[in-house]
Amino acid sequence: MVYMPVDGKPDRVHIGARKLDLDTWIEISDSYEEEIALKHHLVETKCDEVFLHLPLGDAGSREVLDMLIEHLERVFPDRWPNPISVDSSMHPLLAASLLVQEDLCVMTQVGQEWVLSAASVCFPSRWDPRDKIGKSLLGIHDPVPHYEEKIGVATQNIFDKLTVDRPISRVNWTVMDSKDLHQPVAVRDPDAIAVNSENISDTLYFRRERQTLRKLPLSGDILFTIRTYTDSFGDVEKMFPDFRRNIGTTIAGASPQTVDYKGWVKILNDIQAWSQA
Repeated sequence: MVYMPVDGKPDRVHIGARKLDLDTWIEISDSYEEEIALKHHLVETKCDEVFLHLPLGDAGSREVLDMLIEHLERVFPDRWPNPISVDSSMHPLLAASLLVQEDLCVMTQVGQEWVLSAASVCFPSRWDPRDKIGKSLLGIHDPVPHYEEKIGVATQNIFDKLTVDRPISRVNWTVMDSKDLHQPVAVRDPDAIAVNSENISDTLYFRRERQTLRKLPLSGDILFTIRTYTDSFGDVEKMFPDFRRNIGTTIAGASPQTVDYKGWVKILNDIQAWSQA
């Protein structure tokens, strides 16, 4: 799938939620086998970093697995012509996450708060799931500039009002100097070529997250999915010729706090030069 959330308007903190067509809930691309293999490797080598859960989220996790298996068998019969089986000894959310390229998070309501109760996140965009488990929406987004004053209330309202029959989706994006999908922290490759305005096409990556929210009918929990795509600036420009100009204009409108939080400080001027070339 291809998403272009940058339109040349100054960067702004907004939700941008849309109604989700459930037939398009899960996305499978040509990189399916590669990404599922990477997930298995991460689970085998650092499971305690990419999968976390509280007893609070177990009911919702079981519901997610059942719902996901039904969806995959129905929507992708060519890929799954036979009934899907999973390791029954595995936590249901972890088993579910190894079926799809999406990362999966379960949010459970505790009083007035929505708490992250289970998470299988193999492809984080420079955040550590271990820092988020058990936290509320505000706690999860505490490091994000402008979250509380601009979209905190709106996000809470979306969770509070979400219904089973009206799932939603949105697209988030950032710019990184690594194409690695698994990035709990910034990747520092000592052999990497330094980014400059001349080589940006090959050294910077446009990373998009297609996120969905679904209310679970039995547990009342909410499933949050994250499908991550990353392409070099050069490849994105081939797909969207306006990208070169638009990314410069959009990033130029980002607040200093956002630039610092997303790690754009050292590459900002080079992006501007590249976008105007």
